[in-house]
Amino acid sequence: MKCPNCGAAELIHDTRDLPYAYKGETGVIRAVTGDFCPVCAESILDAAESSRVMCEMRAQQAFTSRRQVSDEVQPNTIQES
Repeated sequence: MKCPNCGAAELIHDTRDLPYAYKGETGVIRAVTGDFCPVCAESILDAAESSRVMCEMRAQQAFTSRRQVSDEVQPNTIQES
């Protein structure tokens, strides 16, 4: 099957670690199985694998957002009433 994104190459069925970035933080989603384009890096995943990848992305986004908020709040900026 040709890549639906760029049309330049046949997709390769493989299991790969996918790099991931969110708000300047980087990570890797391990052992993602799907069809990958060697030209544009597009990936086509089945429903179960797509769901797993999205869950891992959401978990990383939540972790990054919580950490960034806690880094912004300094102990001496909180005033008690």
